Amino acid sequence: MSIEVEDLIGLAQQLAAGGSECEWRSGASRAYYAAYHQALQVADKCLPPGHDAAGVHQRLTDRYIAHGKKGKVLAYLLIDLKKIRTLADYHLADAFDQHDATDLVANCVAFLTRADAFRSMAEADASATV
Repeated sequence: MSIEVEDLIGLAQQLAAGGSECEWRSGASRAYYAAYHQALQVADKCLPPGHDAAGVHQRLTDRYIAHGKKGKVLAYLLIDLKKIRTLADYHLADAFDQHDATDLVANCVAFLTRADAFRSMAEADASATV
């Protein structure tokens, strides 16, 4: 059995609507990983492979940064999303409110749309150069 990005976002939305900080943090994490996996799918279709000198998150954002202004926008959005996910997953002593989770989920949903638009643009550019 496998899951899709939409499954992760659906779970993130459910968790972010929950009643506990644990659910909010888990929802934020799932939302980020939905954005990450969408970005990875788009990059694997449209961008050259990255170098192996960095971690997987850094390699992915580096691939987008190397692809011009629109790629940089997606990379920096993903980096910002990861910062909130890092707060949710690793900084348990810091406050993490429900609005932190719902804001991240909404921003990740918006990111998915932007990643799809990037894919469409990259595919159109590739077919125009053939």
